[in-house]
Amino acid sequence: MSSLRRKRRSRLLRRRAPYIQPIDIYDGEPWTEMDLEDLKAALKSGDTLEEAAHHLCRSGTVDDVRRKAEELGLSYTYNEK
Repeated sequence: MSSLRRKRRSRLLRRRAPYIQPIDIYDGEPWTEMDLEDLKAALKSGDTLEEAAHHLCRSGTVDDVRRKAEELGLSYTYNEK
């Protein structure tokens, strides 16, 4: 590989793509009875909100999961970054 190609490749690899919020399969979808039961079970077993959101396939909308937990009066832990 020529030095010019290496420089171009190096420059391309250094560029940072803008952060894109992950979208999960049930993000923004209505909550089902099964979702609510799974949320209660996950938080009762000690999962964090992020873990529960991942389990519910709602990892792109952790705030929605938090709001639903508060609406249901569930206690939870939250991973602060």
